[in-house]
Amino acid sequence: MRCVVLSWHHLEPVALFHGLMAHPKRFTRWERELSRQTISVWCLILCTAVLWGAWLLQATVERPTALPDLRLWPFQSPRAAAAPQPVKSAPLAKSVPTASASLPAEKMPFIRVGLLSEPVRSLTIEVSEAFVVRRVGSEKVLFRAGRIGPTTITASASGLCIGKREPLASPVEIVSAKSPAVWVEGHQYRGTVRLYRQGVGGVMAVNVLPLEDYLASVIDSEMPVAFPLEARKAQAIVARTYALYQQQIAERAAIADLSASTRSQKYLGYQYREGGRLLAGESEAGRQIAAATRGAVCHYRGKIFCTYYCAVCGGSTVPGTEVFSDAAPPLKSVKCDFCRDARLYRWTAEISRADMQKELEPWFREKGWKPGTLKTVSQTRSNAKRSTLPEFDVRSEKQSMRITGSELRQILAGRGLYSPRFTITDKGPVFEISGRGHGHGVGLCQWGARGLALEGRTSEQILGYYYPGSVLVTRVWKATK
Repeated sequence: MRCVVLSWHHLEPVALFHGLMAHPKRFTRWERELSRQTISVWCLILCTAVLWGAWLLQATVERPTALPDLRLWPFQSPRAAAAPQPVKSAPLAKSVPTASASLPAEKMPFIRVGLLSEPVRSLTIEVSEAFVVRRVGSEKVLFRAGRIGPTTITASASGLCIGKREPLASPVEIVSAKSPAVWVEGHQYRGTVRLYRQGVGGVMAVNVLPLEDYLASVIDSEMPVAFPLEARKAQAIVARTYALYQQQIAERAAIADLSASTRSQKYLGYQYREGGRLLAGESEAGRQIAAATRGAVCHYRGKIFCTYYCAVCGGSTVPGTEVFSDAAPPLKSVKCDFCRDARLYRWTAEISRADMQKELEPWFREKGWKPGTLKTVSQTRSNAKRSTLPEFDVRSEKQSMRITGSELRQILAGRGLYSPRFTITDKGPVFEISGRGHGHGVGLCQWGARGLALEGRTSEQILGYYYPGSVLVTRVWKATK
């Protein structure tokens, strides 16, 4: 494009007038020249406007934090920088409301964790630091010792025997000079370890430690370190709430508040040995998450509730009331495809007809029926309205009984049934089972929390999704001396 820039002399009215008077015959030629120059000026203006518009459109798409100070004309006032526009994202899950009222500081609770699923005839302990043994609830020291290697604990009629020492009246507590130091069956624990004589010749071990120390291990024991930070923070909050609730409802005579196994929530301790290797039960990342969420718990109507959770829900969570008698209203069924990446989102298993018969015979006897030859196991509708869990008819030669998916899963434990939600297809010599999810399916879905976190959800939003109606409250622990 040919662009001609006019000087102010060319556009000055007086100069134009004198030029016309002095050269009247050249008027037409001068007029044509002026017309061409005018068109060139307007072309320049149009090109500038087009280029500015194109730049502005590109800048709007890229959403810069601020537009530069540009002018269209030299005389025009600078254009005010446009305010940055927020980037619109997908709708977020509702966050758990945070209680505004501050809670008074309180002493941090100590949690009692049963380390064995049931009493055993003997167990092995080690202590890597100097320690004392005393009666539980008493400061009186029964004996002192330096570090000891693997030592067997057994029960006698008069108490507990630590190695070859004389029996001590049960229960006793091992308190080390430094923590962690006490090993029980290949696991090292923080805090102290209590030993109880149970039943006839049975021994139980209970780990007693501060809540937040316990939680650091639970975070890593329950959820992989590779999971996103916000998912693990949500796990920390529900695990803390679950532990405090179990402590709250524990019977007065109970020796432990909860179990170290998945019967409660998994707890591996500080470190443990497995296959000749020494593995960490807690990590620095787990300790940092416990500290970042310190004291945070879920409330409903001013009280903590049992924050049940599962590994994989398989597409939707199960209403809590279908599985647990103490399920709180926030334990509703919610859709969840965020766990689709989990290996057990869908699964299959096969059980031979002979094995099915063998597994069901004790159940028949428990119900007072004589076990006959198994004919079939078929799914039937549940008596409960809107139930998400299946029920089955078990038919033998002369009788038929109904059983829930949860009961059948327990009976077939070890046969590859990962959740109570499955269907059974009778294929003659075998029963083919197709199921979804891993665990009872109630509350927070751990793999679903991972999926939500990968989409940018915060721990508060994750909790709000799986426990609708709950409130997030932070309990303040007093500083320990």
